[in-house]
Formats: sequence, C-alpha cells, structure tokens
Amino acid sequence: MNNTTYPVLEYIVNLLKNAIADAKVEKQSNTVSVVKDGNDTIRLEQLFDNSGNSTGIAITDKKDIIFSEDLLETLDGIHENAKGDATLKAALKNAIIIINDLDVETQLIFQSVKDCFDQLSNSYEFVKITKKEVNKLKSQFKFGKHSFDLSVVNESTEIFVTAEFAAAVDAPVKKTIEADISKVQNAINKIFKDDLVLAKK
Repeated sequence: MNNTTYPVLEYIVNLLKNAIADAKVEKQSNTVSVVKDGNDTIRLEQLFDNSGNSTGIAITDKKDIIFSEDLLETLDGIHENAKGDATLKAALKNAIIIINDLDVETQLIFQSVKDCFDQLSNSYEFVKITKKEVNKLKSQFKFGKHSFDLSVVNESTEIFVTAEFAAAVDAPVKKTIEADISKVQNAINKIFKDDLVLAKK
C-alpha cells in the first residue's frame, strides 16, 4: 500500500469525527475511511478522474447521520472554515462532495424544494426519491390524490424544476401544480443562484 495522503479526505473524516459524539474512525486504505457512530457507519472514498487526479469525495451514509446531525451546510461551505492552509482551502473549494449519489448543494436544494411545496399548500406530499445522479434527481410527489414526478436539475448557474404527469391528471389540477412549480423554481434560484446570475450580467 502506498503512503499517499489525501488532505481533503482526511479533513472531512476529521470534521465528521469531531462533529458526531463518540464517533470512531477506521482507515481501510489510503483512499477509504469509515466513520463509526455506534453500529452505524459513514463510508468516505476518494474519487479520481481518468488522469488519476483527485476530484472529490463519495460518502455513503445509509442512516442519513450527516443530515440528522445538521452537517450538510457545514459540508457545503467546507472551505470557509479551513484556516491557515491556502492549498487545502482551494482543494476543499474545488472538491465535489457526493453523499448517497447526490452532491451537497443538490441535497440542500431538494430540502428547500420540499419546504417550498409545504409552504405553498399542505396538499403536497413528498413520496420518495426515485433517481439520483450527482446534480440531478427525480422524485414522486402527490397533490391530494394526484401523483406526479418532479425533476430537479442543479446546473452551475441555474436550477430547473419540472414535472411529468400521468395522462389521467385533470387539466385544472395540472395547471395549479405547474404554476406552483414555477414559483418553487423562482424561489430556489433566488436562494441558491442569485449571486451567480447577477455576476454574469
């Protein structure tokens, strides 16, 4: 086993270990570590591109410990707390952190999407996520008894929220949901992307 170290991986492992009471760390290799919280585990693995350069960290957290410990926002702005080491700070800023197949920002965006629907109407009910792909996800929602699929795509400067409906959905219901989705998309972009949009103008 080579002795290469990966500072971003080590930094995130230590951050989780310090944030979760009584957590223990098991280093399985230079590129894989496991943070143990009682019987539950969070697995962290260094990711590489085709040229062998480190690109980010893949985290498997089946019990959603990171979410329950309110660590998503900490991970989203992780570089901001790295004091005194400019190289590490830059590496943390550029690293893609993927938790359970979704990057951190997309996780936060989807939490906000659900919150927006809750605020618009208590007729909306989140059912389940059906597909995850780093910065994209598809999920099932209900509006009363009507089901629809909701897609969220987190591009670098804009977030797209769209829906697919079963053929049986009534036109007025569809129109109501589409109007609400437009409101949600606008709200989410204001929260997460406004500064980027303004910078481009």
